[in-house]
Formats: sequence, C-alpha cells, structure tokens
Amino acid sequence: MESQNTQISLRVPISLKKLISKIVEQDTHLNESDFIREAIREKIRRDAPNFYTSIFKEVENESK
Repeated sequence: MESQNTQISLRVPISLKKLISKIVEQDTHLNESDFIREAIREKIRRDAPNFYTSIFKEVENESK
C-alpha cells in the first residue's frame, strides 16, 4: 500500500519552536508534527471552510 503522505519542511524562529514544544507538553498532541498538522487544518477550516469541506468529501468518495 502506497503512503498518502508527503513531507513539508520549514524553518521557524527558535522562540516559536520553544513555544510549540511547551504547548505540546501541556496539550493532547502526540508531538510537534501532530500540533502543526492540527494548526494547518484549523487555519484552512477557518479561512476556507468550503474548500476544506470539498476536499474531505472528495477523499471520502475515493475511499468508497
């Protein structure tokens, strides 16, 4: 089975990295990557809700 994931690399200031680490320690996220994925999903849901919904409908239809 082929993976449906891809990798995105980014640079952030050390202060932001430290802040993310502190949030992950106190939150329910498994790790920093999990936190960042959730932050991206929230941003898309907030700024482009129709696009977000249509993408997940496409994925749902592909799995049927």
